[in-house]
Amino acid sequence: MVMNLYILFLVSLPESFLNLIIALLITTRKEDLKVNKRNVIKFSTTILLMLLSTWIIRPISPNIITSVTLHTIAYSLIFMLVYKMKLIYALFGISFFLLIITTTEILYAPYVITYIFKGMANFQNIYHWYVLLAIPQRIFQVIVIVFLWRHEILLATRINRRVHRLFLASFLLLLFGEQLLYFVFLTVFEKMQLVCQITFSVSVFVIVSVLNILMFKLIYTVINGLIVKSYNKYCEFEDDVKFALDEIRSLLANNQVDEAVKLIDYITE
Repeated sequence: MVMNLYILFLVSLPESFLNLIIALLITTRKEDLKVNKRNVIKFSTTILLMLLSTWIIRPISPNIITSVTLHTIAYSLIFMLVYKMKLIYALFGISFFLLIITTTEILYAPYVITYIFKGMANFQNIYHWYVLLAIPQRIFQVIVIVFLWRHEILLATRINRRVHRLFLASFLLLLFGEQLLYFVFLTVFEKMQLVCQITFSVSVFVIVSVLNILMFKLIYTVINGLIVKSYNKYCEFEDDVKFALDEIRSLLANNQVDEAVKLIDYITE
């Protein structure tokens, strides 16, 4: 893929900027988005390194799958270096924003490339259209950022390690599965007859939509279950505390100070 300054600064820069915000929010690093000298330096450094990796990776990648794989590795190293993230959190944030980009793109880009630009070769030579074609992605990225910022979703990996493995594996499988569909679409689509093209197009759209709906339903179900479980534990703890305080109050009222102290010591062990 051709990589020039136009694409780098008008397409890759806004994409990286929004992706980094998403990654920090979904990994509960909202404090790193506060405007201060330290955060600005870290944020700017990360953006520059992401752009540098894109500048290097895209021209040498023979296909979409290779590009996504190399970007995932490069971004993980960058996040671990600049933000001192653990690998699991770096991969989670990266797979999440790449999934957003991929899902949005696969729902419209293949059809634009095939029917409007008459193939990938022509599309790559008309790079000044890239900014307009990326607008739906940017809009969806902003929507995700606003949602994460307002609701401050707690990353479930900090609650249950098995859950974070499930989420990460699901995100990565869905991400590379969609990229594989995208690759197949662009590779064989032009060779198909019209009826097969329509069938294949509808199938890809339905598969991607259903898989993403199921994925986020899984996330909602798991997080909702964790919240309910945590709330129930909190209620049990609150009842236990009230009972203990009532016992201590009763002992103190009856001048049984030693017994009250023993109960406090037992509770705090």
